[in-house]
Amino acid sequence: MSVIDVKLIAQCLASLRDLERATISDLAESTGLSRPTVTAALTAMTDSGLAIEHEARAAAGRPARTFSPVAGSPVIVGIDLTRSIVRLIVADRTGRVLGRQEAEVASPTTDQPSLAPVRALLQQTLERIGRRQSDVAAIGIAAAGLIDENGILISAPQVTSWNGRDLAAMFSDHFGAPVVVDNDLSLAAEAESRGGALTDAETGVYALTWHHVSARVTASGQVLRGRRGRAGEVGLLRAFSDVAVPDGALLDAVPRVAAELRLLRDDPADLRGLAALESLSAAMTPAMAALLLTADPDVIVLGGELGEFADLIAGPLAEGIRAAVTGIDTGARIIRGGELGADAAALGALGLAFEKHSSRIYGVPDVPAPVIAIEPENEKMTTDIASEQAPFRAAAIGVGARVGLALHVKEVGGTVVAAVDPDPRTHERAARLFGDIPVFSSVAELLASGIEIDGAFITTPDFTHAEVAIELLEAGIPSYIEKPLAISIEDADRILETAYRTGTKVYVGHNMRHMQVVRMMKEIVDRGEIGEVKAIWCRHFVGHGGDYYFKDWHAERDKAMSLLLQKGAHDIDVMHWIAGTSTRSVVGVGDLAVYGDVTSRRDNSDRRMGDWFSMQNWPPASQQDLNPVIDVEDISMIMMRTDSGVLMSYQQCHFTPDYWRNYTVIGTEGRIENFDDDAGGEIRLWNARSDYLEKGHVRYPIEDGGDGGHGGADPLTVAEFVEFVRTGAPTDTSPVAARDAVAAGIGGALSIRSHSEPFEIPRLSDEMLEYYAAHQPARTPVGD
Repeated sequence: MSVIDVKLIAQCLASLRDLERATISDLAESTGLSRPTVTAALTAMTDSGLAIEHEARAAAGRPARTFSPVAGSPVIVGIDLTRSIVRLIVADRTGRVLGRQEAEVASPTTDQPSLAPVRALLQQTLERIGRRQSDVAAIGIAAAGLIDENGILISAPQVTSWNGRDLAAMFSDHFGAPVVVDNDLSLAAEAESRGGALTDAETGVYALTWHHVSARVTASGQVLRGRRGRAGEVGLLRAFSDVAVPDGALLDAVPRVAAELRLLRDDPADLRGLAALESLSAAMTPAMAALLLTADPDVIVLGGELGEFADLIAGPLAEGIRAAVTGIDTGARIIRGGELGADAAALGALGLAFEKHSSRIYGVPDVPAPVIAIEPENEKMTTDIASEQAPFRAAAIGVGARVGLALHVKEVGGTVVAAVDPDPRTHERAARLFGDIPVFSSVAELLASGIEIDGAFITTPDFTHAEVAIELLEAGIPSYIEKPLAISIEDADRILETAYRTGTKVYVGHNMRHMQVVRMMKEIVDRGEIGEVKAIWCRHFVGHGGDYYFKDWHAERDKAMSLLLQKGAHDIDVMHWIAGTSTRSVVGVGDLAVYGDVTSRRDNSDRRMGDWFSMQNWPPASQQDLNPVIDVEDISMIMMRTDSGVLMSYQQCHFTPDYWRNYTVIGTEGRIENFDDDAGGEIRLWNARSDYLEKGHVRYPIEDGGDGGHGGADPLTVAEFVEFVRTGAPTDTSPVAARDAVAAGIGGALSIRSHSEPFEIPRLSDEMLEYYAAHQPARTPVGD
């Protein structure tokens, strides 16, 4: 394909994207190209998956051929790191906004420079819109400070350690995707020029609303940057340096001033508000007067975090300029707030990512950035409070070791309003965790109370999951079930059948799908770096097994069935997910090799794990106060054959000195293996012939998943459940996959206990598989 051809394709693609749906005639008219040229470009676009031709409707005469752009799975991200809290926007390649998130995640500062919270925010946003990290084609980032023509930050007012750094390279390494970086004011001005308050201005000024003014001048829709990118930085003039500025760092001071100005919204005579307004407008006047004389703009847009108060500031600022400049009658009418508001810099960053990474996004260079609009229906998603949604009212069912999971609903605009536990001794713990809420002895009592529940977290012992879940699902209460789903295949199927029949949403907390080590390994596989997966091995060294599982009901078959469920269901599900398949037959060997011989036994029902857990409990044979009944294996090894033919093996030992898990994934073109399963560890890739090579050919440091249990996975799993209940958004976890993991674990245990006889896994009905594959679409309960 020639360079000219590529340019024509880029031109037609941009026009089709902006028109959304068009005929050949429409595109010929909008581009000025001939019909044969447009037809050739459309053929190339449809062949490469960038466009689709619609079936012509039956009509008299020859119907016109119509085409639409294809969004595909790639997404483009814009991030603003310059406000007191991070703003983030995700769009598909047609320019349609998929997610806009403003969260209580503080922007990086000199004292807190970590980007890990920003990365976690991006991951959460991607998960909520049904995308993965591997779908990110490009990221644009708005940063504070002066950035030279080589992308080097030469002034770092926000994070001093970034001074002199190539931010694009640094951020690319951190986010695992191509990144382009520019100054926040330049990007905001670009966005307002492309589709905001400066669109029709022949000459405009976009100014930061603050005591020290920084600004950008636009001409005919283009930002004038100057030779070193400093055009408009009037705040650097020493003549304006003696302006009084509120105490504290900028990101701390701006919210304080905003709070004071907000007082004027309720009471125009509020003294604190008036003082803040007078101070701000007086400080801005000299610099704004200088800009006015220099650029003679049609419009001055007040942007930044205080831009929302432009209507209050415009009058006093215009009066100040009139008093400062001889012969200039500057009316407040040319001073206004931006149309893009707080999203301006993030939208500018998004547009920059489109421009600079066109080839990666479309496979075609030089496709102009789309005009990206924030539609009213594109509501913000928040990780702290869902201000536009009613609080999510949750019930905690079972006040045991995992009930703290329910606390994470606070991070997604929820609250725990009730708890259930038959043991009166747990009521004090419930009050300590959730405050003054009612605690019922049974689900039936909760349902009879009339308390409105949006969803329930089932963290009861494994052997109670089926009955508790079915009772809640029959009552129409969406349920988060802590894994394992159940301790028998029959009970697991009953849960799924009940959810299907009643149309009530069910979710299983396989949180490891949100752990960084697992997600990174899956992304490596999905990128094709090891070819087609043929085998996966997992070794799980459960060094704390004696304390975790052999001092309470977990040690009993009739309550746990096998530790291939309580522990193995995690790993079996991970292997299934990475390979995109499920086990159909399993065979195993195992034994109760150590803990069955320990004679120190005690009924620990009056205690909790925290009462007996100690790293000093070593060696395993010296353990004290084990459960009176122990009949589950403490070492198990199973082999599995899957639907797709991928072979898997899982080994679990509860008397090792160390506690971690190791996955090995082998493909036709390489293999990967993790060393440690949390931040600080790494994933190693071997992708060429070699002898022993300890570190492999490529090493991927395991990223920090953030705060929260299971390496930050617990809050993400809870957020996914809540969003699923609220909107029906697709989830990475799957009830069918949870059932298949349980079935493989049960099959392995039954094989172990029958002298390694193979066990075949029964399948669910096609109707059920289709329903859950579609993420449980709304349906009328059977019988209604």
